[in-house]
Amino acid sequence: MDGFILHGDSRADQTLVSNVFLDEYMPAANGEYVKIYLYLLRCLSSDQAELSLTLIADRFDHTEGDILRALKYWEKMKLVKLEYSDADSLSGIRLLNSGEAAGKAAVPEPASPKADAPASASQKIPPFSMEEQQQLLFICEQYLGKTLSSTEVARICYFHDVLGFSADLIEYLVEYCVSRRHKSLRYIESVAMAWHKEGYTSASEAKEHTTTYSKAYFSILKAFGITSRNPVDAEISYMNQWIREYGFSLELITEACGRTMAAIHQPSFEYADKILSTWKKENVSSLSEVKALDARHRSSKAGAEPPSSRKTMAPSRFHNFRERSYDFNELEKQLINH
Repeated sequence: MDGFILHGDSRADQTLVSNVFLDEYMPAANGEYVKIYLYLLRCLSSDQAELSLTLIADRFDHTEGDILRALKYWEKMKLVKLEYSDADSLSGIRLLNSGEAAGKAAVPEPASPKADAPASASQKIPPFSMEEQQQLLFICEQYLGKTLSSTEVARICYFHDVLGFSADLIEYLVEYCVSRRHKSLRYIESVAMAWHKEGYTSASEAKEHTTTYSKAYFSILKAFGITSRNPVDAEISYMNQWIREYGFSLELITEACGRTMAAIHQPSFEYADKILSTWKKENVSSLSEVKALDARHRSSKAGAEPPSSRKTMAPSRFHNFRERSYDFNELEKQLINH
């Protein structure tokens, strides 16, 4: 990944941490985020002004995603400003004055090119109290069946601090993923980002949408003749594309599944996707339009065929000679004279 430039006011012989940061920002922040911010302050007071996500990640034995989450958190708190190049890659970090930023973290500002702010980001989510955070982390550990590492704790706090998820929504997020046999924090984060993109703001809203989609999933599986198992991730990916991206009704999707079974006599999400992608290109949005498309296809196919004509039998070896006509009366006279 390309490096970036760190900007700010500093002194070379010491690392200055403002009392405002210690009093107003540090108590509510995740410990991993605090370490990243302090490291940026330290880099300002050294000759290492050019950094990269990779270098910082290696320094703390984190992933680049972990570092970027911390940076976005501090950007939301208005202690840093992330700068991006034309290629939307991080090109600079500007450390802002914590004294000027104090009390302004709740004021939304226009999102940067890589910001993850949801449609509801203007709603201020109150910070977790220590008791609330400990209770949520305990519940998550029970669902996941393990003690969370500091990096995993930071990811869960990111759902609240940056994505704006409430404790109830985070709890349901973990419960939902574990119920589908996924305990990886990486998977849970990908689901969280999808919910964030959809604009879910409460556990009840997420439950309503996931329940609706679950019913659709099993209806599609039933159309394929599959009734004895849950859908796998690859199948869910196809179904989400048909429902969300293509915007097709369940009636159209099950029709494509039925045509798939009639054509190849076995369930195939790939085959059904070819049918549905064709309908998408033809701007089909209802079953009646599908039937009209079928009729046009049959008509154009019939018009392309040449008119039927009487087929001439190809010559066989028994007809592979020039046919002649004989006068049998004349032949009879010639035989008598002889």
